[in-house]
Amino acid sequence: MKKSLYFLFATLLCANTQAQVYDFAEDAMQRGWHNRPYQRYEAEPELCQTNGTFLEKSDNQRTVQSEASHQQAVQLTGKGEYIAWTTDKAGQGFNIRFSLPDSSDGKGTKGNFLLTASNTAGDVLFTQQFTLDSYWAWQYTVRNGNYPDNTPADNKMVRMKFDEKHFLLNKEVPAGSTLRIEKTDENTAAYTIDFVELEAVAKAKTAADYTEYTDIIEYNPAIDGALNTFVWNNQGKTIYVPAGRIEVPSRIYMNKENTRLVGAGEWYTELYFTASSDEESTYSKRGIEGSANNLAVEGFSINTINNKRYYLNNDSKQVGKGFQGGFGTGSVIRNCWVEHFECGAWIADYSGNNSKNLLVEYCRFRNNYADGINLCKGSTGHTVQYCSFRNNGDDDMASWSTGNLCSGCTFRYCTAEDNWRASSLAFFGGKQQTAHHIAVYDALECGVRLTTDFAGTGFKAEGEILLHDITIVHSGCKSGTWAESGDFWANMQGALTLAATANYDINNVTLQNFDILDSRTNAIYLRGQNGKKLNNLKMHDISVKNADGYGIYYSGAQGTADFCNLSFENCSKDEQSQHMATFVITECEGTAVESLEKPSAMQSLALLNGQYVELLTPQGQTLYSGVCNDYRKLPMESGIIIVKTDKEVIKIRL
Repeated sequence: MKKSLYFLFATLLCANTQAQVYDFAEDAMQRGWHNRPYQRYEAEPELCQTNGTFLEKSDNQRTVQSEASHQQAVQLTGKGEYIAWTTDKAGQGFNIRFSLPDSSDGKGTKGNFLLTASNTAGDVLFTQQFTLDSYWAWQYTVRNGNYPDNTPADNKMVRMKFDEKHFLLNKEVPAGSTLRIEKTDENTAAYTIDFVELEAVAKAKTAADYTEYTDIIEYNPAIDGALNTFVWNNQGKTIYVPAGRIEVPSRIYMNKENTRLVGAGEWYTELYFTASSDEESTYSKRGIEGSANNLAVEGFSINTINNKRYYLNNDSKQVGKGFQGGFGTGSVIRNCWVEHFECGAWIADYSGNNSKNLLVEYCRFRNNYADGINLCKGSTGHTVQYCSFRNNGDDDMASWSTGNLCSGCTFRYCTAEDNWRASSLAFFGGKQQTAHHIAVYDALECGVRLTTDFAGTGFKAEGEILLHDITIVHSGCKSGTWAESGDFWANMQGALTLAATANYDINNVTLQNFDILDSRTNAIYLRGQNGKKLNNLKMHDISVKNADGYGIYYSGAQGTADFCNLSFENCSKDEQSQHMATFVITECEGTAVESLEKPSAMQSLALLNGQYVELLTPQGQTLYSGVCNDYRKLPMESGIIIVKTDKEVIKIRL
C-alpha cells in the first residue's frame, strides 16, 4: 500500500509520549507466561511512531502480514524510514521479529539498521548498528507435499515468513526513552517489522553463582577443544561454559547421571552448532541428547546453521533437535533459548533409560521447523511451564504416545504465538495428561487439537485428558484456494479441533474454561471418520466470540459428549451445525439433546399445541412461557431453541 491519507493519519495516531507497551489481556487470568521478563512493542497504529507504511490486516496466506501478530506490521522501504516506541520499563535485552525478502537460492538476504535510544529531551543516549538476515526464514512446499524446505519456486506454498534476532544493547535503555530503528540500506526492498521486545537482563552468571552444585569445572574454549568432546570426557560433572559464542561441531551427549551443563545466561552464552545440514555426513550432528538421570542444562542460547526441517526433505533424515532423548528421571532444562532446529525439543525414551519427571521451565522455543517441544514415547510426569513458543512449523507443545504410553505430563503457564503449521497445543493419545493456563495467539492452522492421525497406543479408556483455563485467539483456517487459505492441503481446521478419524478413538477428554476468540473459521471442529468415536467428551464453560463460521461444526462425529455452560456470541453462522444422531450429547442438567433436521423440528413443535411450554435460548434467556395454542406463532428465530414441557426438555434447531 502506498503512502496515503491513511498512512499520514496512522502516523499521527502513533505519535505520542506515553509508553507504548502492548498489554496481553490474558495476563490478568494468568494464562500464558504471564510473568515473562520482557515487554512487547508492536508495529501497529497507536502503538508506535513511524514514517514507514502500515500493512493492512490480511489473512490471505500469500501476504507477509498474514503471519504477523494481529496481522499487522510496518514496512520500511526507503533509506531513512524508521519505526520507534516510547519505552515503559528499562531494558538491555533486545529482540526483534522481522521479515526480509528471500533470495532466489533460498539463502536469504541481509538488511542493515541503526538503533537509537533517546531521552525525553531528545538527547541521544547511544546508537548501535545491527544487521538482520532472512537466511533462516522462508519455507516452501509443493501442493500435496507433507513437509516444507528452503527451496523457492513459484508453484510452492510459502510459510515461515518471519524470523527473530536477539542481542544485548550497548547500554540499558531507560524507561520513558524513545527506542528508534532506522533502515540504513540504499536498496528499496521492503523490510517488515512485526514487533520488538525489551527486557531487563541480570549480570552474567559465573561458575560460583551456581551454588546448588559443588563439583563445577569450567570449560575454556581456547584450550579445551570442542565443547561436545569436553562434555563427553567429563560425564557426571557440572560443566560451566562462560559467556561468548561457542561453536560446536557435533552433537553433545549427556549419558551419565548428574551431568550438568550450565552457562552464563541465555543473553550471554550461545551454543552455535556448525555442522552443515546440507551434507550427508553431517546433517544430524547438532543439539543436546540426554539419556541419564538428574541431568541439567540451563543458561544458554542454542542456535544452529541449519535452515530446514529435513536433509533433502526426506523425513527419515532428520537434521537434529535442540534437545532430544529421554533425559532419564528427575532432569531439568531451564532458561534456554532454542531456535532453528528441526524441533526445539523431542523428549522420548528410545534408549530404555526412562523418561520421567523432566522439568522444562523459563525457556523460549522459537523459529524451529517442526515442533517446539514434543513429549513422546514413554514420557511420564514431565512438566513444561513458563515457556514461550513462537513461529514453529509443527505443534508448539505436544504429547504423542507412540510405542510406549505417555502419562501424567503437564503444560502450564505457556504462551504460543504465530505457529505456522499443525497447532499450538496437541495431544495424540496418553492418559492423565493436563494442559492449563495456556494462551494461544494467531495459530495459522489449529490453536488446540486432539487427533488420532498418528499411530500409537492411543487415548486410554482410563485416565482423563484435562485441558482447562485456555485462551485461543484468531486461530483456525478456512478451506479454500491452496496457498491462500486452509492448512497444507487447503482444508479447514477449527481453532479447537478434536478429530477421531483413524487408528483409535478419543476417550475421556475434558475441556473446561476456554475462551475462543476471533476465530478465522469454525471455533470448534468435532470430527469423526472410519467408525472412530469421541467417547465421554466433556465441554464445560466454553465461551466462543466472533467466530467467522459456526461456534461448533460437526463432521461425522460419533460417540458421547456432555456439554455445560457453552456460550456463543457473534458467530457468522449458527451456534452449532447439524450433527449425526450417533453423536449423543447431554447437557449439564442431564437433558438429552436432540439432533433434528428443520422439517423434523417443525413436526416436533406441532406436538406442543395445547401444552404449557417454556422456550429458552442456549444461554437461558426466556423467549416465551405459557400455553402453546399455535406453535407457528411462537416467538422463534432460526437457530437453537430449548423447549421445556411438563414431560421433557429437548433442544431443536430451526
